[in-house]
Formats: sequence, structure tokens, C-alpha cells
Amino acid sequence: MKNGIYFALILFLGVMGYIVVNSLYNQGDFMLAGVVFLIVSVVISVLTSHYKRKHNLVPVQKIINFTYISVFAIYGLIIGLSLVYAPFYEFSIASMGGILFLFASFILVIGLYIFMKRNVIREF
Repeated sequence: MKNGIYFALILFLGVMGYIVVNSLYNQGDFMLAGVVFLIVSVVISVLTSHYKRKHNLVPVQKIINFTYISVFAIYGLIIGLSLVYAPFYEFSIASMGGILFLFASFILVIGLYIFMKRNVIREF
């Protein structure tokens, strides 16, 4: 039961985080978008690493979780690199927001690694 709640929370936070971050990014508030992405990424990583081991996840949950978090991390990586390496944003607040996006993507990758190690790799 708890695994389903964690799974639903991860999906909900990912969708809402994307909507909020994308709207902030389009408005030009890169630092706030980076902070929101960082907070959402930390919460998703914590929820991902706290699946209960007593109950096995359905293979579809594993696939969706892996692809969903991977896509979210790639989104943060692309946005972060575009802000850090943009020629007109060098040494500005926007590049600091890009660093936040990259750090949040790294946190998501660590959470994904923990998820894969606990729930997928140990079964093989």
C-alpha cells in the first residue's frame, strides 16, 4: 500500500514540478526555477529511496519509475547546461540557477541509482 502511495506522489510531484519550473523558466526567473527544481528533486529522490522492501514492486512500476526519473533528470541537465553555457548569461544569476539545475539532476541520478540497486538489480 505504501509503495503505491510513494509511486503516486513521485508522479504527482514530477508533473507539478515540471509545470511550475517550466513556467518560472519561461518568465525568466531562473534562480527561483532552480530552487524549485532542487526541492522537487530532493523530495522525489527521498521518496524513491524509501520504497518498502517487504513488498515487491510490479515490473511496470519499476519501468515507469526509472524512465520518469531519468527523463526528469535529463530535463534538468539540459536546462542547467543551457543556462551555464549561454554566452549572454555568463557570470550572472542565471548561470547560478543553471548550477542548481545540474546539482538537482545529480541528486536525481543518485536517487535513481539507489532505486535500481535496491529494487531491480538485487532480483537478478
